Amino acid sequence: MADPREEHVYMHSTKNGADKDYNLHLEPDGQGQWRLIYENGKHGAALKRKEKIEGSVPYEQAKAAFDASVKDKMKSGGYMPQGAGVAYQDVVPADRVSGIEPQLLKTISTDLVHQRMADSAWMWQEKKDGERRMIRKTTEGEGAAAKVTVIGTNRDGLIVPIPKELADAVAALPLPFCVLDGEDMGQGRYAAFDLVATPDDPAGQRRCEDRYLALHSLLRAAPSPYWVAVATAFTPAAAKAMNKAVFHAGGEGLVGKRKDAPYTPGVSEDQFKFPYLERATVYVESHDGSKRSVHIAVLDADGKSMPLKKVTIPANYDIPPVGAIVDVEYLYAHATGGLAQPRYKGVRNDRQLEHCVVSQLKYKSADACLPLEAIALGPDYEPAQDDETEEEAVGMAGC
Repeated sequence: MADPREEHVYMHSTKNGADKDYNLHLEPDGQGQWRLIYENGKHGAALKRKEKIEGSVPYEQAKAAFDASVKDKMKSGGYMPQGAGVAYQDVVPADRVSGIEPQLLKTISTDLVHQRMADSAWMWQEKKDGERRMIRKTTEGEGAAAKVTVIGTNRDGLIVPIPKELADAVAALPLPFCVLDGEDMGQGRYAAFDLVATPDDPAGQRRCEDRYLALHSLLRAAPSPYWVAVATAFTPAAAKAMNKAVFHAGGEGLVGKRKDAPYTPGVSEDQFKFPYLERATVYVESHDGSKRSVHIAVLDADGKSMPLKKVTIPANYDIPPVGAIVDVEYLYAHATGGLAQPRYKGVRNDRQLEHCVVSQLKYKSADACLPLEAIALGPDYEPAQDDETEEEAVGMAGC
């Protein structure tokens, strides 16, 4: 039975043009102590559970911190309590290693991307801007006594909590065992793009195209408002049309997959990503006074800090603390330091400082002097007569 002292508050702020959520949870740890957990971030995004107080503490201490935090958020952050938010699974097991590993995406040259887009051996999917999440369903026993377990994992294969509504939706799928691969899109929404394993194919050896068609049929058999459709193209003509549509809709890019390839954990030659902008994982080196910008940096080959200048934090994001690991999108890196047109994309709780390395940066190339649309669409790019100059199109000068 739930402890009547347990409390949850879900808050939203639009102060100064913001659009962000802050949730706070006062929960028993099952051992007589209490935990204070919070989630915060852009409204509608995948929120991550973090400890407000490290470890478990007596109820009185946790309750006092809970009340003080709610009061402070309402007074200084402009937050107002909302209806019930997204409830997550209970605490994950101490041994978080799941034993399942995702297939990771490599990047290839833009020219090779457009060559493959004309090749019918490849299928294409829209690249979603969520948090990588594999989900596994297992069943012990049969009939009314059957016990169904659903777990979520991050890109490192570690078990993480997922929204209870999403776990229930996966539990309802008409298979006793399956592994999905996809993106957590926030608010319990899940964009599944691969059916990695089933009772008939426990190791993911089926063709990629066949796995996707089986996934599509599986999700249709158990409809849920939490499924997010992933645009998919199987022919060169459909791929080119989807690429143009995703670009003009402000999408992140595409993923190319060889149709006849099995699912291969780790990086392989069978799948790659085609982001319209580059993305880097960096760390916050310092704040910029009272401004909504932070100084960011990576580690050079000797493990020393290499500054990348500043990035502006949009109003719908909280300003990350010094030392936070964050993602930024950019056109290219300057050889003299800094990123061209950096865009803040949020905190990465699944990455560590060791991932913030200079080797990930992409420096200016001949493509940098082309309009971004020309890079994205390749041979299908048709400049309008009244197009802005190339320099204006990429928002920089000096090409």
